[in-house]
Amino acid sequence: MQAMMKKFWIIWKHALGTYSEEDIADHENAIAIIRTIIVCTNLICAVFIIGNIIL
Repeated sequence: MQAMMKKFWIIWKHALGTYSEEDIADHENAIAIIRTIIVCTNLICAVFIIGNIIL
């Protein structure tokens, strides 16, 4: 299970954006977390907009 979650996290990090610079390689988990928060915020906003249109 942990191996599958680790593989998913690696795929998710690269789906959010590649890390080509060597000086940020040690910060790529933090960058992925920030980008994940941004994506989730955008999805929540979109759900509220769609909900407002429907209602």
